[in-house]
Amino acid sequence: MTPSEERRFGRQAMLKSLEKGWKTYLPHLAELSDEEQLAYAHMQGYLRVQDVLAHIIAWWESSMLRTRIRRSGQDAPAAGDVDAFNARAVAEYQAWTRQAVEEKFATTLTALEQFLKDIPEIIFENSHMYHWIEADVVDHYREHRPPNGPAL
Repeated sequence: MTPSEERRFGRQAMLKSLEKGWKTYLPHLAELSDEEQLAYAHMQGYLRVQDVLAHIIAWWESSMLRTRIRRSGQDAPAAGDVDAFNARAVAEYQAWTRQAVEEKFATTLTALEQFLKDIPEIIFENSHMYHWIEADVVDHYREHRPPNGPAL
């Protein structure tokens, strides 16, 4: 089976998933009570909602960076220890306010959307690069979907 036959989502399907999932993420979180938001963060393995957001932001940024590096012909660094990566992401935003992290989430989401629109179609044919993107746009949303958020 070729990479294009193996893939589940093309560019347009990923953009639709972004629209339906991640672009509604913050509004769905805002609909939850403070107690429900805290319970959600704990279910995700984090102390605060902004820690969940920091985790998501870091993975989006990493995926875009790794794809750009790989596209330039260089070897992208291995993901490494996922727990350590997540801990660094949370630590990086530890002193940020919830509002500031939400703003960073929104700007990074906009950058991710533009990235998906701009990358050449060949990226979707490369199994490694495709996997990074699909994992962050589709699979990661499914893992972190708010309890009142839409399923993809």
